[in-house]
Amino acid sequence: MQEEMQNRKNVMLLVPLLDQGGLERICAMTANLLKEKCSLILVVFSTKNMLYDVSAVEMYDLNLGSRRGVFGKIRNVFRRISAVKKIKRQHKIQVTYSFGPSANLVNVLSRVKDKIWVGIRGYGALEDKRAMKLLCRRADKVICCAKVMADDIGRLFSTSKAECLYNPCDTEKIRDLCKADIEERHKSFFAGAGSIIASMSRADDVKGFWHQIKAYAVIRKELPDTKLMIIGDGDFSEYDALADKLGVRDGVLFTGLQKNPFAYLHRASLYVMTSHTEGFPNSLIEAMAVGLPPLSVNCKSGPAEILLEDYRSAADQHKIYHGEYGVLLPVMNPEKNLDAAVVEEEEIILAKEALGLLQRKDELSRMGEAAKKRSEDFSTDSYVEGLMQKIRQV
Repeated sequence: MQEEMQNRKNVMLLVPLLDQGGLERICAMTANLLKEKCSLILVVFSTKNMLYDVSAVEMYDLNLGSRRGVFGKIRNVFRRISAVKKIKRQHKIQVTYSFGPSANLVNVLSRVKDKIWVGIRGYGALEDKRAMKLLCRRADKVICCAKVMADDIGRLFSTSKAECLYNPCDTEKIRDLCKADIEERHKSFFAGAGSIIASMSRADDVKGFWHQIKAYAVIRKELPDTKLMIIGDGDFSEYDALADKLGVRDGVLFTGLQKNPFAYLHRASLYVMTSHTEGFPNSLIEAMAVGLPPLSVNCKSGPAEILLEDYRSAADQHKIYHGEYGVLLPVMNPEKNLDAAVVEEEEIILAKEALGLLQRKDELSRMGEAAKKRSEDFSTDSYVEGLMQKIRQV
């Protein structure tokens, strides 16, 4: 035990905020998972609107405020660099792992004697080629949440520094939360329902919810007692109106933001994802942890790696792949179309694949069990083991 304490690495996690968001949640989870395994400090640019609990972690709030105008913002970057350098020296930091573009920039420009790891969470980061070249040149590791993303960074920016570390999913906690009850006002929706198709995300055009509603209208013609449930925060009024135009409004539930979405997912039969792009779809893995068979479009990045043993075998994004852990569907039109009279080919394909599973209960059950088992490959234990292996090598 004493030897283990002596061998602990001094690690800093660097993130702009800890408000609602994917990278913020991953950073907070990482901090709580590593606090007993490293001499860990968490540095945030601001604790404003902090949502995630990191009370058990030593934290520094730079709290430098915001600055207006280009010069004010540039000045703030240099102030943050100076402050982070000071903390690195004070704690003799050996590894600094940053989350998000602004934190990554401060990290690579504040090197003392530490190893610099920058986290890339989505393909949007690759569009800023100047920033990516800087990160690839100055960082020691470029940590991606998907293998295909690491492959693409290596190819596009001629670097061998890109590595994959999948986002953690607390599968054990999710299954405990499944046992909870749902809101009283939603219980009537589930009464008398046949199968329930579920999806989970915020209201954002990139998630392609209009595709799901149009596909659901096709499914309803074959299976009238099937329902569609969309869990997430935001304004879904235009999708509600589309469902009404299609004559299926009575079978669609928009739950709004739920503190425990897993109690709802537990009551579903099938999970669908129609995103046009993802960093790594945590919600897909969470649904699989509940035991839901998944149907997902083959967008970049993540679904192919999650649903297939060999993601490279699904290179054609316009084909259907029946994977070991779910079904990959052709990518869909990213242009939003709320015209109820227009149903696209990919929406018909989604409907047919969903019907095929819902009408074959044995296959639905088999795929649900396979998906549940697969989710363990993305568990918090797997994440910690992978991250600690990297840290020990420093």
